[in-house]
Parts: sequence; structure tokens; C-alpha cells
Amino acid sequence: MKKLVLSLMAVAAFGFTANAQEKEKPAFGFQENNVFVEGSFQISDMKVKPENGPDYKATVFQVSPKVGYMLNDKFAVGASLGFGKIGTDNEIFGGIFDEIDSDYIKTTYAGAFARYYFLELGKRFKTYTEVGIGYSQGIANADLGEFKATGIQAGVDLGFNYFVTENLAIAFNLGNVFSYSNYNLKFEGEKQGTVSTTNANLNIFDNFFDNAKFGLVYKF
Repeated sequence: MKKLVLSLMAVAAFGFTANAQEKEKPAFGFQENNVFVEGSFQISDMKVKPENGPDYKATVFQVSPKVGYMLNDKFAVGASLGFGKIGTDNEIFGGIFDEIDSDYIKTTYAGAFARYYFLELGKRFKTYTEVGIGYSQGIANADLGEFKATGIQAGVDLGFNYFVTENLAIAFNLGNVFSYSNYNLKFEGEKQGTVSTTNANLNIFDNFFDNAKFGLVYKF
């Protein structure tokens, strides 16, 4: 009888330990009611030196933050923003955060998205598809005057997250599978017409690094 009691105690202790260890395992990925923030940042410069004429220089700055809420462990909805600036200077390379007196293009975006995590490649890789729609505006200032384009843009993206820790992941946006945009064009406040574009890109994996955008995700 004593041996039976000891055996039962040992089995119970083993089960408790195994259950505790299972709960202590890192939870890579998302669960219902999780909130996450995601963002990408880009800064680059281009320099052109023609045989005749002055050097041409341009700077590109872009930041794209997102906030999402998990409806369950697969579906998320959220809001996204975008800010960008392309500035040129034919004589002096101005700082990216300074006001550039010569030509520039500024872009802003505000929209919503819905994301579905449809495939797990191991415990850390979470693959998703995302549908987004929003309002976009671009302003180009040149010697001739100010050009403005405002309208909507929508698209379907593919991407995946790689969880470095339980809360922090690297984001890989592989590119647009489908995109649509419709813009109203104005020059110095007068309407010039509209531009609509539709693009279906089924070969985004042919040149991965031409399409991919990298960022960070933090899960709360």
C-alpha cells in the first residue's frame, strides 16, 4: 500500500511539472485580444554626375507605422499611416529633416487593413496576407509651381513575421499581389484630370529584395 501511494504521488508530481513546463514555453505568435505595433523606416540618397552640367542629388525618407488588434489567433484589423519625402538639391545635399528650398515631393497616407495569418513555418515564422485601403496625398513642388495628387489606394500584400522573442518580431512585406489607385490631379489649385492604375503582380518572388520591405513588430 505504501508503495502504491508513493507511486501515485510520483505520477501526480510528474504531471504537475510537465504541465508547468508546458505553460512556461514561449508563445511565439498571436493570441486573441493581442495588440501589436508595426513599423518600417527607409532613408536613402541618390547622386547623379552627368558629363555636362551640375551634379544631381536626391534624398528619400519614408516611415510607415501600423497598429493592429487580434480578433483571434488568425485575424487582425488595424490602422496604418505613411509619411514620405523626396527632396532634391542641385548644389548642396540638404539634411533630410531640413526644409529643402528646391524641388521636393511629400506623401502622406492614412488607412485601414485586415490581416489573416494562414500558414506557420515552424514556431517562429507566421505567414500572412493583408488587404488595405486608404487615402493618399502627394505634393510635388517645382520651379513651375505646385502639383497635388489626392485619392484612394488599395492593395493585397503578402508577408511574414519572424519572432525573435515572445513579443518582438521582424516583419517582411514581400510586396503587392494586387493594387489599385485613383488620384485627382491639380496644378496650382486647378484640376487637371484623374489617373487610375491597376496592377496584378503574381511574380513578386522572382526578385525578392526588389519588393521586400523590412520592419519590426512588437506584441503587447
